[in-house]
Amino acid sequence: MSGAPAWLDEFQAMFGAALRTPLGSGSGTFRASPSSYPEAIRRVALPAGPVSADERLAVYNRQYWFRLFGVLQSAFPLTARLVGHFRFNELASDFVTRHPPRSWNIDDVPDGFDAFLEGTVPETGVALPRSTDTVEREAFLEAARIDAAWRRVFSAPPVAPFRPTAQDAARLVDSHLVRSEAVALFSEHRPLVELRRKLGEIPGEKPIPLPPRLPVPASWALVRKPAGIGQLPLEPQEARLFELLAAETVGRALSLLEAECPESQRAALPARAQAWLGRSVELGFWTGLSASRPAS
Repeated sequence: MSGAPAWLDEFQAMFGAALRTPLGSGSGTFRASPSSYPEAIRRVALPAGPVSADERLAVYNRQYWFRLFGVLQSAFPLTARLVGHFRFNELASDFVTRHPPRSWNIDDVPDGFDAFLEGTVPETGVALPRSTDTVEREAFLEAARIDAAWRRVFSAPPVAPFRPTAQDAARLVDSHLVRSEAVALFSEHRPLVELRRKLGEIPGEKPIPLPPRLPVPASWALVRKPAGIGQLPLEPQEARLFELLAAETVGRALSLLEAECPESQRAALPARAQAWLGRSVELGFWTGLSASRPAS
């Protein structure tokens, strides 16, 4: 079978370029700019009746971007509400322009958005439109990391949880635990997990205020379960143990945790560590044991 004719390849390339033309936001709304479309596609898209070629192309152009904005808002709901949908869409437009979709699956579009924000949000934070207010960089990026963690856990492939056998017990101390992709661990400096849970109770698209900083950072585990994603608060030493387990064998991680533990708490630490590990196994944190450090 012969390939598509050259004129069709050319038309598709021009039409795609028109669709991907970023919408202007300087007026306070997102508007198409038909004068930016390839001149050839504007000549080919002949007017039909009272609707001009530019207006018809603009419909497709807006639909393309509004669909992508919706996908990114759904993937990063907390991030979007902290700066409001309009400002978020400007950031999303910049991201998609620099990293255009390469997959047939539209759900892949948000891949890498949190890393993009990490590399582009200035130290001064995110300026809000038509306002002198800004959202501080640290809190905004933390929200993006939390949204990204939820997304990773939700979309992780199914995997059988680790259920230790008698043989596993004999080599546990000298082995690495392999963390499930359906689990995410992180800390927060503001109660953003709770704010994310309440987003459904806060209608609208405008920015919502940042909650005050916590007296001490809080640690969380996200775990995918059959009924959804569970969020589990972690004790500080429990979170530290899981952090150590990402790089160390079980025995080495426990030794380091004990060395860091205040003298007054060391007597109770072995029982507490055993309980933390037991609960993590029960909840499916791990997929098995490895003699070498698992790839991060």
